[in-house]
Amino acid sequence: PWAGVLIDRQDRRKLAIAVQVLLLVTTLIFATFVALGQVDDVWYIYVYTLVTGVFFTVKQPVRQALVANTVPKSAMPNALALSAMSTTSMRLVGAVLGGVLLETVDFQWNFFFEAGLYLGVIALLIPMRTPYQETSTARQHSPLANLKEGLGYIFKSKLMRQLMVLNFSRTAVFMPLLMLLPAYTSQSLGAGAGVGTSMMFTMGIGGVVATFIMSTWGFFTTKGKVCLITMLSGSGVVFVLGLSHWIWLSVPIMIVMGLSQSHFIVSNQTLVQTIVPDTLRGRVSSVWHYEQALIPLFAGAIGLTAEIISIGTAMTVVGGAALVLGTIFVFCFKEVRDMP
Repeated sequence: PWAGVLIDRQDRRKLAIAVQVLLLVTTLIFATFVALGQVDDVWYIYVYTLVTGVFFTVKQPVRQALVANTVPKSAMPNALALSAMSTTSMRLVGAVLGGVLLETVDFQWNFFFEAGLYLGVIALLIPMRTPYQETSTARQHSPLANLKEGLGYIFKSKLMRQLMVLNFSRTAVFMPLLMLLPAYTSQSLGAGAGVGTSMMFTMGIGGVVATFIMSTWGFFTTKGKVCLITMLSGSGVVFVLGLSHWIWLSVPIMIVMGLSQSHFIVSNQTLVQTIVPDTLRGRVSSVWHYEQALIPLFAGAIGLTAEIISIGTAMTVVGGAALVLGTIFVFCFKEVRDMP
């Protein structure tokens, strides 16, 4: 949440450039250490991951805020869908490109290439204009007061609370899936890493298709209903995967997961960014992105449960509980359901 305070107190474009520069420098240093053979202990990796993770806590919400600051509200769904498409498509391209670099050159070139991408983003951010950003009022008060104001807004707004609860629920159910795929493919499907890769690739295809549809033709119904429906459909996929022992079912059904997750993220983000005042946009976005910190916790909890009752049973329980919870949301979250 403190990252959001920083975003609302500073020029967002300049802050985004500064974060990209820090990521560029950090990645170049690590790549150089790898190339020189200096990374001889796992702690180097932990430190690199920790430092870049801190930068990403600013990068993700400021990027989301900048999308809202560069387009009118009427174009926000399309803009956020295109932003989501860049993430889902890079999951496909990145995995392939990383493999090619590993096979053709050497490991450190993955990091040098990553640094090059950060440089490209900086070049794109420099000429960016933000005509829809309002003058910040956060500097009139202390950072602590800013934090209290942002959290207070979320807790006082019933609609915003419901959107956050939906997002964190989606995180608990959908996001650990990729981390659990190695155990799932091995134990439930009796298959190797290739099947897990196929499941990830299939999910990525579903995500790219979903974001293309949304950015081109919009949502299949109102954004509030899309959010609630896709929470149910994604939960249903987790439930079915838990019951499945068949590759022919588990691989293609991941398309539905990709479609569900992308539709949920874009519809939920669009609603959040549409209703939040611009002066609070960074703080609210940073809370929304707090889900990233919860993914390992949720994945760990499911993994520990799987140690006791098997990975398939654990996924069935989680998916079934999420279906029940999602049904409750449909009936109880009237404010979300009625959003256009």
